[in-house]
Amino acid sequence: MIEDICLWLPKIITLEEFDGNWNAYNDAIYKIFINDFIKNKLYFQNKKVEIRINPKENNYEHAFIHLTRKEVDQPTDVNDRIADLRRCERIAWNRKIIENYECKNSCPNCRKILYYEEYYKNNIRINLLFADVNFKVILEKRKNYYLLITGYYIYYKHKMSKELKKVTTYLQQKTPLD
Repeated sequence: MIEDICLWLPKIITLEEFDGNWNAYNDAIYKIFINDFIKNKLYFQNKKVEIRINPKENNYEHAFIHLTRKEVDQPTDVNDRIADLRRCERIAWNRKIIENYECKNSCPNCRKILYYEEYYKNNIRINLLFADVNFKVILEKRKNYYLLITGYYIYYKHKMSKELKKVTTYLQQKTPLD
């Protein structure tokens, strides 16, 4: 159970709690997104975290789409995405992981959030990997702020192994990318 791993991580919000009503569920998770990323300021390493608004899809901000949907197989457009229930269920985790990435709690079953940086198209991306719950949040460094790129559930062990190798490689470099 999540409570056994982390004290501050919110419970997941399932579609079943809304009797399978997708519209009611989507409205509820959208309200969480609005509260977490539009109504309330969020900071990471003393810089504001911003979200990408456009291009909008059905009046939803681009960031909301990336936090709740995944790429389709063989997309014709990089923005072709379908709902991913694991992302939706964990919508509130994104802000909490950003806020608590340097958690000082001593939860007995928690290995903490792992941090690594990597280049992506001439930008530096910050990866916050919470391996204990198979979740990753990605931010991109900008001059005066961080841009929230996405957050997602990691389904497969081999993907998690790749992530853990990236953490190890980054830690062995001993210097941040700048």
